[in-house]
Formats: sequence, C-alpha cells, structure tokens
Amino acid sequence: MVNRKVAVLRADASSSIGVGHIMRSLSLGEALIDEGFGVELVSFELAPNLQTLATSIGIHVVELSCAPRSIQDAHFVLQRNAQIIVVDGYEFSRDFFEVLETNKAAFVVIDDNSETNARAPKAVINQNPHASKDMYRYMHGDPKLLLGLQYAMVRKEVREIAAQHLPTNEGEVFVAMGGADFLGLTAPIVEALAEQSFHVRVAVGHTNSQRAAVQQLVDRYAHVTLIDQHDYVANLASAQVAVLAAGSSLWEACAVETPSIGLIVADNQAGSSAAAARLGFTHVIDCRNGLPAEDIVSAVRMVMKEKAEVMRDAARQCRVRDGVVQVARSLGALV
Repeated sequence: MVNRKVAVLRADASSSIGVGHIMRSLSLGEALIDEGFGVELVSFELAPNLQTLATSIGIHVVELSCAPRSIQDAHFVLQRNAQIIVVDGYEFSRDFFEVLETNKAAFVVIDDNSETNARAPKAVINQNPHASKDMYRYMHGDPKLLLGLQYAMVRKEVREIAAQHLPTNEGEVFVAMGGADFLGLTAPIVEALAEQSFHVRVAVGHTNSQRAAVQQLVDRYAHVTLIDQHDYVANLASAQVAVLAAGSSLWEACAVETPSIGLIVADNQAGSSAAAARLGFTHVIDCRNGLPAEDIVSAVRMVMKEKAEVMRDAARQCRVRDGVVQVARSLGALV
C-alpha cells in the first residue's frame, strides 16, 4: 500500500453550476480505483448527499479550505501530493492552471467545448461526439487527447445494468433533467406527458427544486411514479424512451440502449447534442428559449411508434459502455 498511486479529482457542484462535473469525476474515480489508485475528491462545500455518494464508492472527500478555483486552490491541490490531478470545470481560472503548470504538476483536464483555461495539461478528456484535435491546437507540450464517445465516462452502475440487457417496458417514458434543472422543466414535462396518458417514471436530481411540484403530479396521476435515485439506472434502462437534459445523461442512455429525447438547456450542450443526434441514438429539442411541451410529446410519440428500434441499433453501434475504463487505463500509463 505504501507505493499506491494517488489521483486527486478537483470538481465542484452547486445549484448554479449543476452536478455534472462531480458526477463524471466520480465515474472516473471509480475506474481509477479499479486500476489500483487511491482517489481523493477535493471540492468546495459539497452537498452531503454527494459526499455520501463519493465515499460509498471508495473516494475520500477533502473539503477545500480556501476560495474555490483560485491560486490558493491550486496550491491546496498540490499539497495533496498526488501522482495525477484531474480538473473538471469551466470556471477554473488561468491563474489556477498557471500554478499547476509552473510546478510541473501532472494534471489532466476534462473539457467539453475547448472552454478550459489550461495550456499545458498532460492529457485532455473530451467525451463528446463532436470533440476534435483542432479544438486543442493552442495547447503546449503535446498533451494526450482522449476524444469522443469511446471515452465516455459512464458510471460503473450503468455499465453493470447495461450488461444485464433488461427488458423494455413498452409505453413507458423516463424523465430526468439532471442534478439541478436550472430551467425548472421537470414538472411541466411530466405534466404534459401525463395528460397524454403516457406512463411516466421521473427522477429528481440532487439539487433539483422541483420535487414538491413533481410529488403533486404523482398524487394526481396514477400513471406517474417518482423513483428513488438508487433506482435511476434500472428505470432508465427499462424505459421505451427517455426525456433527458442533453448532458452526460445522453451517454448513459446510449450505454443502456434506451432511445432518448435530448433537451438542450445550456449553450455548451448544443454542439455535443447535435453530433449525438447525427449518430442516431437521440432526438434533440432546444429548450433554451422556452419549453416546447407539444414538441416533446410529439417526439416521444414518434420514437415509440417509428424510431425505437433504429435508435437502439444506433446506440449499440456507439459502444460507449466501457469508455471510462479506457480513460483510467490511459491516465494510469501517464504516471
């Protein structure tokens, strides 16, 4: 155990930035543990339920004791004496990364749209289908580029459920708007689907403020069910179609071969979701300027009647299930 390699994951979650950075960092942490690493998560004011989730999979949580994403933050991370540091978040300043670079730290960034302020990481992980080498031409030191859905950081639980090939519940719609649901879409979507008599199973994320409104719909409609978070993946895998925020949830749906309706709720989702739609396993609807409830209902109906099998086949061809294992092994080779 003395020579065990240590990886430090640096990511935050909040009602303003969501929980996506934390969730994919935890997915990577699981895979790094399986590769023999000790894994720490350094985070600022992490919600207790997310701390519990991290520790349950063997990741040690370290509370950041200074201003997040600052110079002091970088020095705090360096003091963990890790063999490799993985940073996930658009808000980390150029000053933060300059500290890591000046100290010749072995660090990796998780990125989506060339938004990182890093200039000389050891590697870049961009799991999105639109990722390309040209996006990182400005970087120095010839970083290793892990790009595309073949490196999708799908959770171990998702990989295990995918391997079970659960039967599909025909006519069932799964709804999840991510950990935060900034735009408050969960309840209106559920209501629109329930009014059309779809059987709806809905998940409410860790920082989603819609739980009370969703519970009211559950009380009103017998064919609407609010599921527990620990049942999330099984319900996603068994639904005929899923309505999801167009982030990493799309890759999870792809892994379990569930056709999806991907809702763009943030600007940084536009490129990746459009590329995913071209691959055929999801249908994308832009919700940044309002909720087109009728379009969502029509899309669900269309997928159920005409496209479900074609979309499942497209998901199967993408083979995203073991991407995070490839990432962990690639990072292990760097140290």
